[in-house]
Amino acid sequence: MGLKIKRMQLPDSRTFSYIEAGDAPGIPLILLHGLGDTCRTFELLLPHFPDRIRATAYTQRGHDGIDAPEASYRTQDFEADLLLFMEAAAIPKAFILGASSGGFAARSFAAHHPERVLGLILMGAPSALGDKPDIVKTQKSTLSRLTDPVSPAFIKNFTENLFTKPVPPDFLERMFSESQKVPARVWRETSEAVVKEKFPGPLINVKASSLIVCGGRDTIASPEDQEKLAGAITDARLTIFPQLGHMLYWEDAKNVAKEITSFIDEVRMGPDSAKFEYE
Repeated sequence: MGLKIKRMQLPDSRTFSYIEAGDAPGIPLILLHGLGDTCRTFELLLPHFPDRIRATAYTQRGHDGIDAPEASYRTQDFEADLLLFMEAAAIPKAFILGASSGGFAARSFAAHHPERVLGLILMGAPSALGDKPDIVKTQKSTLSRLTDPVSPAFIKNFTENLFTKPVPPDFLERMFSESQKVPARVWRETSEAVVKEKFPGPLINVKASSLIVCGGRDTIASPEDQEKLAGAITDARLTIFPQLGHMLYWEDAKNVAKEITSFIDEVRMGPDSAKFEYE
């Protein structure tokens, strides 16, 4: 059984699904998933955070199967949704975590809304995608041509290429099912938008303490790519898990959560701890 899905109505009347773990008055941590995922992608990770961390992950626009005609799927759209979600949840400040392509919205939010960010965490989040020929080719030849219903075979192949260590079979089947909810237009437009994201983009304006976590066997956010990413942020540290792949938070959730918790505690207890307020 996974974490219970809850619902949050945003100020613009949309309803977002989310999961959470930890005590309500705890340190806020908001997790943003990547393309083709839902909030359930963090189900293995969230239970490993201590109760003093209130970890919340919501399903981003379109990924719940609702593709409104007027919707667009650019980084600025996902960034705007994060601000609306924080307002609806009455969270003035939070640690913001972006996984995979969710890292683009997370880092953009940290650059544009520094007053709302306690710290930035990028997990398997590439510095850019447009500089990776294989990914650009896949976007043009496959993702840009998807139609509804999206093929289960495509989803399975897309997902199984992202991790290197065994993942619980029941969880993996649940992730296949979750990805099946994502409409073809969301796949097409989101992938097109993230491929166009430039490096360093808004990274030069990120002032929050930042943690970059990646797998040593990640072919999308390679250690070399992550070193470049860390070098573009003023206050960033890089942690590499040598044996893990892109979905490191599926492959070794316990130790990834431990690293994130350590970072949050260090920021909370650091030299500026007297200024650390999140309520």
